[in-house]
Amino acid sequence: MQANPSLFQAFAAQKCPQCRKGNMFKHNMYNILKFGEPNTTCSHCGLRFEREPGFFVGAMYFSYAINVAIIVTVGVGLNIFFDLSIYTVMAIVIATVFIAVPFTYRYSRMLMMYLFSGAEYNPDL
Repeated sequence: MQANPSLFQAFAAQKCPQCRKGNMFKHNMYNILKFGEPNTTCSHCGLRFEREPGFFVGAMYFSYAINVAIIVTVGVGLNIFFDLSIYTVMAIVIATVFIAVPFTYRYSRMLMMYLFSGAEYNPDL
């Protein structure tokens, strides 16, 4: 019998918060054309992911916070370890944010789902 994944493992693997087995997204994170296509329901337990119309609009706040953390970390790190012009630092920071879009998009939605959907883990599913 397979052990149930922990909350962190299920979150990192982008699994359903209720059963921790079904995928929340249809495609791989770095499939550039389809990274944002979510499943409407869990393939394992049938949980509807979008609790109400516009539910994931709140994920913008999580996305903003993640992007600010990326900008500050990369910007400060570049300034501490390298002697670069401000324009070079800005270019690298902007490129980093664009490369991280699939990550920020998905994990902001995951945070919204795990924290505010009201779905509770049920190990029997």
